[in-house]
Amino acid sequence: MTRQAREQFVATLAMLLTLAAGGAFVGGLSGGLLVPIAAVLVMAYAKGRFVVLDFMELRATRGALRSALLAWPAILLSLALVRAVAVTLLS
Repeated sequence: MTRQAREQFVATLAMLLTLAAGGAFVGGLSGGLLVPIAAVLVMAYAKGRFVVLDFMELRATRGALRSALLAWPAILLSLALVRAVAVTLLS
């Protein structure tokens, strides 16, 4: 691993840890409100994107696997948002 690759790895890891801590903080203080839940879901997608692109080393590639791996968390998090909206509207 080159020095540049190691620095990029550390920077990405720091970003992931910051997003995880921020998501936990916002989620803990959300109180079931819709906007903080949406913010946590956006942070979760950003974390998934970093994992797919950097840790799976798919940043420089183009293809169906990269698109599918980026679409999978987007679909799941969209379903989670739909569920949160439904719960909010039905309560």
